[in-house]
Amino acid sequence: MPTSPPTSPHPSRRRLRDGTAFWLDLVLAALALLVIGICVNLLAIRHPWRWVLHEDPTITLSPMSENWVRTLKQPIRVIVFHQPEEKDTPLARIMGLLNEYRQANQLIQVEVVDYLRERTKAQQIQTQYQLREELAEECLLFTSGERYRMVSVKELTDYSLRQEEGTMVMKAMGFKGEMLFTSAMMNLTEARPLVVYFTQGHGEHDLESEALDGYLALKEWLQARHLEVRPLLLREQESIPEDAAAVVVAGGQQPWSPEELNHLQTYLSHGGRVLIAFHFKAFGILTGLEDWLRSWRLAVGQNVVDDVTHYSGSELLVGQLAPHPIMNPLLGTRTPLVLSLPRSITPINRPMEDYDIEALSLAFTTTNGVTQSEFVRGAFFHNPQIDRRGQISLAAALEAIPSEKSGLERIPSRLVVSGDSQSWNNLHLPKGGNRDFATLSLNWLLERDTMMGGLGPSPLREFQMDIPQQTLKQLQWMLLLVLPVGVFAIGFLIWLRRRY
Repeated sequence: MPTSPPTSPHPSRRRLRDGTAFWLDLVLAALALLVIGICVNLLAIRHPWRWVLHEDPTITLSPMSENWVRTLKQPIRVIVFHQPEEKDTPLARIMGLLNEYRQANQLIQVEVVDYLRERTKAQQIQTQYQLREELAEECLLFTSGERYRMVSVKELTDYSLRQEEGTMVMKAMGFKGEMLFTSAMMNLTEARPLVVYFTQGHGEHDLESEALDGYLALKEWLQARHLEVRPLLLREQESIPEDAAAVVVAGGQQPWSPEELNHLQTYLSHGGRVLIAFHFKAFGILTGLEDWLRSWRLAVGQNVVDDVTHYSGSELLVGQLAPHPIMNPLLGTRTPLVLSLPRSITPINRPMEDYDIEALSLAFTTTNGVTQSEFVRGAFFHNPQIDRRGQISLAAALEAIPSEKSGLERIPSRLVVSGDSQSWNNLHLPKGGNRDFATLSLNWLLERDTMMGGLGPSPLREFQMDIPQQTLKQLQWMLLLVLPVGVFAIGFLIWLRRRY
């Protein structure tokens, strides 16, 4: 019996069925896409990742700033007072750097105000924060609550005079945006700054002196790092002040009295923090600090250290840095120290009564280093009987923790000793990694762990292309004629192919 052919559905029903399947697929695909988008966004929120394509150090945060900003718990408002007619303003660099701060912590809010065209808004901000001076130049206002800090745009760039083709030309050398911005935020959010005392009365460097051997630049630098710097005339004190977060002995050239050494011993043995740097002019003078440091397992040489690697004249270029929280940031940037006539500072590998100690060298000469303990007719000489050659330690750090048997409170004491105090004077402070070495040493002594990343002016990169006049003309014709004609020719060929 023949079978009847299958009957096909009515065309209207087939269209309805096909249309329903199409729209169902479309809805399901849209839902799947939505779910995938939500999942990707959740992953991005929990595991954020940025791909930075540029290598401009002026708009990149150092580990120090980034670590500190991430710990920020209170909102900070940054107002950039900008004047568009100012052509030399590094606004793009400023905004790029501020954007990095915002990426690290969303509590930082940034806005730009044209203080000439938006006078009403600018005056409202001035009234709100009781700004005394009228806005006459570009600046940045950092605010948190009722507190504020001002940073002038003129302060952001370091310049240097250079001679080019017989004329003196001003060149931009470094951008201090991160240095000043992070300092302003720290001043707003942190409590009263820690007090660092610099001893005086033994021929130390003068904190108020603008001379080459003065320490005014270091004082201002540390104050910008939210540290309060005070002089300390120890012979007039019964003890080191209780508010001393650290004591610095830099460049003393006269003997210390037993009472003064006893004050220093009492302070350090009870969890104190001390930084000592020696001046080459104290060569041959026993100040008393040498024996005192030996009791803390650090040997100070009565010598001057030389090496084959020189920076300029008697200045040594010290690039052999040891892994340590103080030196690690400098190791990362491969920035050497510039020391002038340093003396050897060597840890003594011997246990100490009542203390568990860890003493480590921080910086060395190359294997061609040599100590010189003879001074004749204005020059230093090597004495083979008592001097040595090879890799010589120039700075050291020590941490001493009272042992359990000592019965003392287990508060760690920290000590940093450098063989050259001149590296931090007004002349040498900007050279190499000297400024960062001073900052990092104090940060380690004070246990400011979030600030152990190092910070200083970022170098400005300058690119110059020397193109011959003939090549420049060829490029001009290429851009004005060859490229447009080539695009037209390709379009014409495509039209011919499609037409015929």
